[in-house]
Amino acid sequence: MTKFILHGGETGVPNKHNEAFYQEWVKDFDNDKIPTILLVFFSRPDEIWGELEKSDRERFAKYTNNRKANFIVADSDMEKFKAQIRLADVIYFRGGKPEKIIDTMKTIKDDFLALIKGKIFAGSSAGVMFLSDYSRSVDRGWDKWFGILPINSIVHYTDELHKESLEDFKKKNPDNKNEYILLPETEFIIKRF
Repeated sequence: MTKFILHGGETGVPNKHNEAFYQEWVKDFDNDKIPTILLVFFSRPDEIWGELEKSDRERFAKYTNNRKANFIVADSDMEKFKAQIRLADVIYFRGGKPEKIIDTMKTIKDDFLALIKGKIFAGSSAGVMFLSDYSRSVDRGWDKWFGILPINSIVHYTDELHKESLEDFKKKNPDNKNEYILLPETEFIIKRF
């Protein structure tokens, strides 16, 4: 079984939710374990991956009292990426554009759940959307994604912006029996599949 930490977006906001999110990555490991954390930035332009790595390392250190960890930045070559997943304890998909994740990972879509089995998966915003059957966000309507998990999700969720859209989607898709995951910004839930 895999532990999924599903986050609604805006991991950079300094608050108790984001602190708990970064801590949750390593909560299940003994203190003397040095986890390997695979940072996946497929949703963002390649030229800013170095900045993203720096910010994630800093946030992780800040919120985990400088816990030691081995960080690896994911390779967009899927054979290398699969090898990196095998080495990782935690796989973190940062937010951005979910289409970019889909484009990068389409060749391993069917193997992805098996590859991450027994690991910790953390995903924020686009990192939740691509796993979902259907998902929507603030600036986009309902779209079909990989459907790796039996969920429909709304990231950056607010009742004000999304409640009516959610009810409409449910009415138009009565046969869709997936669980609905509503994720406000900076908040997360844990699921196991």
